[in-house]
Amino acid sequence: MKKAIRIIGKIILWFFVLIVVLLIISALAHKILTPIEKNKYKVGKTIDINGKHMQAYVTGQGDKTIVLLSGLGTASPITDFMPLADRLSADYKVVILEYFGYGFSDTTKAERSNENIVNEIRTALNQLEIKGPYILMPHSISGVYSLYYAIKYPDEVEAIIGIDESVPDQTKFSKDPDMSHGLTLLNTFGIIRDVSYFLPDAWDNKNENNNYTQEQIKVKKMATTWNSLNKSVINEFNTVNKNTGELYDVKYPDNLPVLAILAKESVDTDNYWLPLHQQLITNPSIQKIETLTGEHYLHWTNADKIAELAKEFITANLKN
Repeated sequence: MKKAIRIIGKIILWFFVLIVVLLIISALAHKILTPIEKNKYKVGKTIDINGKHMQAYVTGQGDKTIVLLSGLGTASPITDFMPLADRLSADYKVVILEYFGYGFSDTTKAERSNENIVNEIRTALNQLEIKGPYILMPHSISGVYSLYYAIKYPDEVEAIIGIDESVPDQTKFSKDPDMSHGLTLLNTFGIIRDVSYFLPDAWDNKNENNNYTQEQIKVKKMATTWNSLNKSVINEFNTVNKNTGELYDVKYPDNLPVLAILAKESVDTDNYWLPLHQQLITNPSIQKIETLTGEHYLHWTNADKIAELAKEFITANLKN
């Protein structure tokens, strides 16, 4: 009996040793492959923001500048917005910024507050030597940052065109998020990368309109392994309620043109989604809401229509 127990004990010990060895190999492979992949597929321009590298992509030559700002957890914003940016660039200068912790940008320990994120956006645009005022085009959580930007620096924002964008009051009665920073270990040890090998076609169903090239889909997959659950993303997730709380009951300035392009699925599944956007409106003559058939990431499947609506809105409401 004692011999059997010793054998079982050795098996368990060797099992744990094997797990530790595999984790070390996974972590080393992830650490080595990530910078190699980033250097190989890097798109856009790298700029310095407070001693950290931030990635930006600029296209188009128009007189007006549209700044595309991504949603929480979008692993590769430049790639994610590329089809939409291509369409908008026919008429406007288009800038895509990758917040810290996203795409090819560095991570940061700095709090992901409204103030810090907006100041980083402003610094990035200054580094790129692109003068305002800007048309902000936020997706999801960036709707909150864009509203903060427009309130605090009104002379720098001439319009907001949202893509199923978040609004402050949507978190008014929700609990504060508390994502454990221990989850960063899944990133550190390369476990997300390992899992991705078992889901090779995970992104393919998001390309139903063939808006993305195969290389862009590949970058999206790789960026998920680089950036999922890193310290910056977790910090931003845990700061959502604090950021929205700063703007509870705030409405759009009545001289700010706004177009909210909402996803029909969001409107249909959340009875408050449309009213929450309607209550921000102070001037219906220049602040509009449109609904498009599709999911939260509307630009994956509706790039053509979003670009069309944006052009119509800009032509009708902004001076040349």
